Amino acid sequence: MGFSTKQLGRCVFFVLACWVSWMPAKAHAAKLYVVYASISGTQAVGWIAKEAGLFSKHGLDVELLFTGGGRAVTSLLGGDTPIVTVGGPSAIAARLGGSDIIITAHVFDTILYSLMVMPEIRALADLKGKKLGASRFGSATDFALRYVLKQNGFDPVKDIVIFQIGGQAETLAALRAGSIHGGVIASPATAEAKRLGMRELINMATLGIEYPQTTIVTTDRFLRGNRDTVLRFTRAYVEGIHRFLNDREFSMRVIGKYTKIQSRPTLNLGVFADNP
Repeated sequence: MGFSTKQLGRCVFFVLACWVSWMPAKAHAAKLYVVYASISGTQAVGWIAKEAGLFSKHGLDVELLFTGGGRAVTSLLGGDTPIVTVGGPSAIAARLGGSDIIITAHVFDTILYSLMVMPEIRALADLKGKKLGASRFGSATDFALRYVLKQNGFDPVKDIVIFQIGGQAETLAALRAGSIHGGVIASPATAEAKRLGMRELINMATLGIEYPQTTIVTTDRFLRGNRDTVLRFTRAYVEGIHRFLNDREFSMRVIGKYTKIQSRPTLNLGVFADNP
């Protein structure tokens, strides 16, 4: 599945958005280490903002660092990074667990994953007893997988064997090797999986589930002391959304750089399939 203009256009911003348009950017560049949680198109906006110089435009020297979803939240709580962009469930779980994590904004308002399976799996009933992969337990892919399984009458513990596989590339490799029967991935890896002969059993974006797919997350304590920094980061992120929507060529180059997928047809189909 690709990202639609409608999905991006309905971006929801909490707490900070009403100030973004008028807060002035500072002239000096503040160093900011930002962790992102997956190498998939769900993180494309941050990559585009970085490569287009939008963070610099708003006075921030941003270094993007990759780690998995669960570890991204851990790095935030441990003070290793002040901002992460991560799937909503891990941030919400941490807040409910008593941390001072706060979601300041989210991009995309539905689940943007697909359950890709081996070609011999033709129907949902074929999943019983099969091995399925998510990135890490507690991650956004893990949440999405368990949710859709429950919605379709499966017990994710008793009926399915769920493995921690790693990122998108590792999930694709496991599918290709036959180590798992299915895995949760996002574009543009979905198009690559189809090219390899896999089937899209469930396109979760079509289910109409309200879900904070990619969230900008910080802590109460960082926000209190660095409100202007968070505002400038959010402003740059919003401009990244605009660039994504209006510069397909640039967006595909950036996404290809970070995902290591260089096939133009794969990138075009995977990312912009809903926006021909």
